[in-house]
Amino acid sequence: MRALRLPRLLAALVALAGSAAAQDFVFQIQQSSSNFQWSGTTDLGALQGNPNTTFQLAGTLTQHLDAGGNPVAGGQWLGANALVIPDLSGVIPNPLIFLPPLAQVDITGMSFTMTSTPFVCSPSGTFACTTTLVVLTGTLTVTPLTGSPTVTNLAGTVGPPSVTNGTITASGGVLTMTSPMNTNFAFTDPTSNISGTFNLVGTTVAKFTCPPVSTYCTTSPNSVGAGVLASTTGSTSITANDLVLIGTGAPANQWGIFYYGPNQISAPFGNGVRCVGAGGIGTFRLPLTNSGPSGTYTRPLDHNTLSHAIAAGETWNFQCWYRDPAGGGAAFNLSDGVSVFFCP
Repeated sequence: MRALRLPRLLAALVALAGSAAAQDFVFQIQQSSSNFQWSGTTDLGALQGNPNTTFQLAGTLTQHLDAGGNPVAGGQWLGANALVIPDLSGVIPNPLIFLPPLAQVDITGMSFTMTSTPFVCSPSGTFACTTTLVVLTGTLTVTPLTGSPTVTNLAGTVGPPSVTNGTITASGGVLTMTSPMNTNFAFTDPTSNISGTFNLVGTTVAKFTCPPVSTYCTTSPNSVGAGVLASTTGSTSITANDLVLIGTGAPANQWGIFYYGPNQISAPFGNGVRCVGAGGIGTFRLPLTNSGPSGTYTRPLDHNTLSHAIAAGETWNFQCWYRDPAGGGAAFNLSDGVSVFFCP
């Protein structure tokens, strides 16, 4: 069967095996939804808000997520750049209410990172883990009733590990993490020796939007027209496992394959342009498919049967390689390429 020549040609390109490096998921913290209250105690008494005790979080939270659940099987917080907005300001009231406060305590420019132990998600997306807060930036200014203000750099301050619960859900290609938090960190002013603790209680809401499938490279004219155009239907979710690769504009009733690899290239090959490169780990083929009377290739990407597994957080590139005897020359051609970032 002449149709078998195409896989043999491709075999020359797929000799190497390996795995693409997984990417971490950088969630955007939703400031309007991430609302917190702070409270504080010191060895001189409780802290009172000046003027209030509310703040929000903004910035990013990086997570490793594992596919296989609803929408993920589990994960781990790898770090964050969570910004406190606005600055925190409080006073230690004077027991003699007609006198000024004993001290004013201000924390400005504060940001912190958050890491966690690995966690497993339930079928409904709930999880529990132990998180640790470490201050990245922040300045503590203590202004006592008598004496001069003192300034302390809070960077490197570590809060105690705390149990954190939450949920991870998916809708319309958007992953949303919602996690109530209750944590604290201690401070000491080296000049006045005032020491205390700030308690932070609230909910962090962060989202990751799965990028859409994109096309790149170029198709080449074939015996029936301008060339085969690659596209997809379905989602990029590995758990949903419903992505379908499509190639339209092919000669009727000709054999072809889709293959995939980690790199985007542009190199003359046959009657067309090769758009998918091995990147040091190889390219990998999907089963043969026929264009049928309509000249359209359709191939479901079944993650359960792939010769090389694809992990959540990885980007892979796909191209259709097909026979075109009537086109002369090498008698085969290629579509343009599609690039797919895979979500859990």
